[in-house]
Amino acid sequence: MMKLRLYGSVALSLPVAALTGCDIQQQERPNVILIMTDDMGYSGITPFGGIGLQTPTLDRLAEDGVVCTNFHTNAPVSSPTRVSLMTGSYQQRTGLNHIYSEWDPSDGLDPELYPSFAQLLQDAGYRTGVFGKWHMGMDDKFSPLNHGFDEFVGFKKGNIDFVSHINTTPELDWWHGRELSEEEGYATDLVNKYAVEFIRESGDQPFFLYIPQPAIHTPIQAPGDPAVRYGDVYIYDNARNLSDEEYQRRYREMIKAVDDGIKMLVDELKAQDKLDNTMIIFISDNGGEATAAEKYPGANGFFRGAKGSLFEGGIRVPSIFYYPKQFKHRESSELMLTMDIMPTVLEFCGVENPRNIDGSSMLPTLTEGVPMPERDVFWGNWGAIAMQRDGWKYVNSRGKEELFNMMIDPKEEHDLSGQYPDKVEQMREATDEWWADVSEGNRLEGTVCTDFTNFFKMIPASVMNAGGSAGTTK
Repeated sequence: MMKLRLYGSVALSLPVAALTGCDIQQQERPNVILIMTDDMGYSGITPFGGIGLQTPTLDRLAEDGVVCTNFHTNAPVSSPTRVSLMTGSYQQRTGLNHIYSEWDPSDGLDPELYPSFAQLLQDAGYRTGVFGKWHMGMDDKFSPLNHGFDEFVGFKKGNIDFVSHINTTPELDWWHGRELSEEEGYATDLVNKYAVEFIRESGDQPFFLYIPQPAIHTPIQAPGDPAVRYGDVYIYDNARNLSDEEYQRRYREMIKAVDDGIKMLVDELKAQDKLDNTMIIFISDNGGEATAAEKYPGANGFFRGAKGSLFEGGIRVPSIFYYPKQFKHRESSELMLTMDIMPTVLEFCGVENPRNIDGSSMLPTLTEGVPMPERDVFWGNWGAIAMQRDGWKYVNSRGKEELFNMMIDPKEEHDLSGQYPDKVEQMREATDEWWADVSEGNRLEGTVCTDFTNFFKMIPASVMNAGGSAGTTK
């Protein structure tokens, strides 16, 4: 083992495979590809129980990688999960407890206050690129190019029409760096294309490639399907108007397009003789929508709830870590969160982290099967707060408290709050303390997480007066 590194307040032992100092100069530094789908439930791919899906490339990555069956997002919706990913901490520390406003361009992740960990990789000599959905602020101030990314092609808001690239405002939302583009093409195919080009053009420079795919978010459109947002026509969610058969056809083909893109990445890595030196991570930003669970039964596995909920269906997602040179194939049931990816990637790349963060590196778990550190973990989203401690999960949704033993009841079917009132009280106090800690000094301070009306208090008066539909979840 090598010397200890400090990540936040946790000292981690670096395995010999991690490269630092003179090792970086003498050996080829590893690459990282992070793929995050949008609204893909736990069983959104075959390795996690998906039925009738074509994901052969992801199947192979799972067969040779670490399949994490207890991986959770930090939030049940988009923006906060992405913030926790980029900062390595609870998103509430930045003042975010739901999505960034779709109507206020000044609302976003400030790179001067909360820089992305891509900046650390870029400073260490990594080439960095993001292709797909950003959703961390519309104004140029919040651009990926200000967060340590060398290249960006994609969209900035919560979702776009896969064909016309019209977002929720509605307006064109397809960017090449800082320039708005009317480029034609199916969004997933374009993301795949530019990601492959990024690998090809990286040459001998190590790279970090972040691919936040637009699929499987509504509007549900497979390759070849028509636009639903064009001219004066605007449809936010077309899913409910589709028959179950048509929905399932589109759903399958959208996921196949994602898998096809991963095959393109793998093929390019092989052609560049880089596959053995590249870690590939696959996750989703939150669980599937309720419509998906209804029209594609089993999309969220057998878990309770869906996107927007702090039950497992909203926050437990598929997760694969592929790096056969160091990770032996196994299933891991260790509790992991999105915020753990930052310290994991930095340790893997041998890059120092000077920041105090909440996440813990998963690298010892992925490499050697070492248990994750014992810790309480928390979730918040306007209207609900939850935590997990020693296998027990507490959920408070708008004042309704429930308690589950996750070791024997992962479906959250049996509320034990009446049988263990002392445990409920202890966990309620813990969530109150956590909320006070993460909200201190930001716009959330003084609010109550379980009060959904607090969400509307975060919206500027100018936006409310303009008649924006503030309660819509993107």
